[in-house]
Amino acid sequence: MLKITLKGKKLKKRRDVYCLLLPFFISIIVYLNCLQNSFVYDDDSTIINNYFIRHWSNLPDIFTRKYFVLSAELTYRPVVTLSYFIDYTFWHLNPLGYHLTNILLHAINSVLVFIFGFRVFKNRTTALISTMFFSSYPLFSEVVNAVGFREDLLAFMFFILAFICYLKANQRRYILYHAMSLFCYFLSLFSKEMAITLPILIVLYDVVFKGCSYMKSKYLYYLGYFFVAIFYILSRFFFLHNPLESQIPYPQGSFFVNFLTMIHILASYVKLLFLPFHLNADYVVPFSTSLARVSFWLTVLLFIAVATISYRLRFQYRHMYFFILWFFITLIPVMNIVPLGNIMAERYLYIPGAGFCMIIANIMSKIPVRKWGSERFSSSSVPFFDRMILVFIFILFFIFSGNAYLTFKRNNDWKDGLWLWSKTTLTSPNSFRAHINLGNACEKKGLNTAAFEEYQKALSIDPNDADIYNNLGIYYNKMNLFDDAIRHFIRCMNINPKHPRAYNNLGVVFTKQRHLDDAIQAFKQAISNNSLYPDAHNNLGIAYYRKGMMDEAEREFKLAISIEPYHAEAHNDLGILYNDRRLFDEAIKEFEMAVQIKPNYANAHMNLGAVILKHRKDRDKALFHLKESIKIDPQQEQSAGINKLIQQLEQTAN
Repeated sequence: MLKITLKGKKLKKRRDVYCLLLPFFISIIVYLNCLQNSFVYDDDSTIINNYFIRHWSNLPDIFTRKYFVLSAELTYRPVVTLSYFIDYTFWHLNPLGYHLTNILLHAINSVLVFIFGFRVFKNRTTALISTMFFSSYPLFSEVVNAVGFREDLLAFMFFILAFICYLKANQRRYILYHAMSLFCYFLSLFSKEMAITLPILIVLYDVVFKGCSYMKSKYLYYLGYFFVAIFYILSRFFFLHNPLESQIPYPQGSFFVNFLTMIHILASYVKLLFLPFHLNADYVVPFSTSLARVSFWLTVLLFIAVATISYRLRFQYRHMYFFILWFFITLIPVMNIVPLGNIMAERYLYIPGAGFCMIIANIMSKIPVRKWGSERFSSSSVPFFDRMILVFIFILFFIFSGNAYLTFKRNNDWKDGLWLWSKTTLTSPNSFRAHINLGNACEKKGLNTAAFEEYQKALSIDPNDADIYNNLGIYYNKMNLFDDAIRHFIRCMNINPKHPRAYNNLGVVFTKQRHLDDAIQAFKQAISNNSLYPDAHNNLGIAYYRKGMMDEAEREFKLAISIEPYHAEAHNDLGILYNDRRLFDEAIKEFEMAVQIKPNYANAHMNLGAVILKHRKDRDKALFHLKESIKIDPQQEQSAGINKLIQQLEQTAN
């Protein structure tokens, strides 16, 4: 008997391990093809151009108001920024590593969904169905594919961990689990504000499953969560509040219009949950301005029906009732009560969507496929229930394989900016963000005419967006239309006086025009808006250098390098300055560093070849770097002189 019991325990443990490993590996397999994707969407500001995350010495600024200027975050999310610090330490700017982190976080979340589901349902099959659905659901592809939306992954991970620890604390009455739950809730809040709803869900869970009398005995437990929530609210809106956040208006500046619009958006979210097709990186939502619209009242009637049905389920189907409440309650923070930059986005459904997965699992587990083994069925009925099992398994396989296929396919849309935003402009032709981002992607590919056309389309949709004018200014600068460039940069700064890139770009144009005093002022303003802006420091150094202010120029070049040690242009410019000061060994080191960082840097190869030839008399090495310079950029200004020098060196060698 003892042997049978031990064997049963071993089988149970092995089954639990399989249930944990299955969703983990399914999540990895489904999202494996996104490892080849590049940085997209907000990843430019949060990763590529975010110099804040590149030095651990900047970490203390996470806890100051400098955080918003330096981190490119609109709201206070230090846990997310800390994850970028860690990623940059290991991967620098290799997108594969950042995508791998996102995939692993989603895989961990899938495992946590199983653990949570098992504790709530007390049924392994229901928990497994919910986590299989969660791990492969296509609606969550945005969260996993965009590194800049990692906050949803982290917020959910700590959110569900906090709930699991609370359930453990209730079961075993361990104060340690309660402390761990509070700490996880704290981390979840400082990952994303959507986690604020956890205390409400915990109270509702106790009311639904334990009764009001049980809830009254747990008020001391609840107080801990509410104190954490109050601390977060004070931090978020008072101690570490971003002033720019207050500039985001309600739709048409009206809370009433916002209310009507968000009712429609809520209906769109429900539709997306059941029909996750035609997914979109930027939804354009028409504002609702009147109660007289038929669509508004149909939506209201739909939600009244859902509320009525849910209330009727509260006793017989408590799990359904609780997770319906989960979905709507966790959506409250993104219902634009506090105005958001994007009033509708797929990523907002990651935490609410977990509740939806639980609802689907609960419904599917109600299919009476296991009754075929019951004694009350005659032997003649067994084949029928065998067929029901097969039908049930087929339905599960069809749903999960369909989800996996759609997710795998959607991952390909995020492979780079050009592909993503081309598809988005087809889905949302009236999205000014999509046209701006497509223009940026075209510009990176050297498609300047296409980029200009996209910027013009964006301008026709929203003539008051600062980034459009900055991007148009960059285009005109490339075309050497300096007056047009200056006009657009100034328009950008009139809309957003704290736009560091616009000031830097304006300074570049002034430098080209030899208006060095104006350029210096523009670069200083860019640095004032963002002190960790290496390009602005380097460009300020160039302006000082051209004015003959060598000490100031050296200081700025070194500041740029201290912020970004892999800034090839700053190393090259510092090398030029050292060469002028006849510090030839130091100059060679800087030029060598520049070509090591950026092997296709023609100007650095030319400078290195020239200084090696003149001061080290190393003809072979000088010849190599001069040839590399011409090979990389045959049309550069000094090409005639470089080619002549190469011919002389080759003739001398012969």
